[in-house]
Amino acid sequence: MTLPGGGGGSSAAASDQISPLVNTPSVLPSRLPIALAFAIALVALLLAVATSRTGPAALRRLPGREREALAERTLLNLRDICQGSDRPREFCKEQANLLLALPECGEVCQSLARSELLADMPHK
Repeated sequence: MTLPGGGGGSSAAASDQISPLVNTPSVLPSRLPIALAFAIALVALLLAVATSRTGPAALRRLPGREREALAERTLLNLRDICQGSDRPREFCKEQANLLLALPECGEVCQSLARSELLADMPHK
């Protein structure tokens, strides 16, 4: 068997030509967290724009499964991203407001969302 560009050389030469491709480490895993964070931010931005234009009524018109998935994802964002003093405050505030507009946001969810909204308010 002759490799493209090879004139039928030895198999050792052929393996030298192939091995850099086979042993190249993948860059994908190191970029995955960045891509995931970007995707979450993009979804949040789109939801913020959509809810600012259409309001909570449009959210209630979403099919139940989509609302449930949206509530779950938004709650995870609030729990995972919106902790600590270095959190993205505006993003977290939008996530909290979105949760409060969803009927699927139960008592614990509402409490967490309200806590986020109150977190940056000055204390008396």
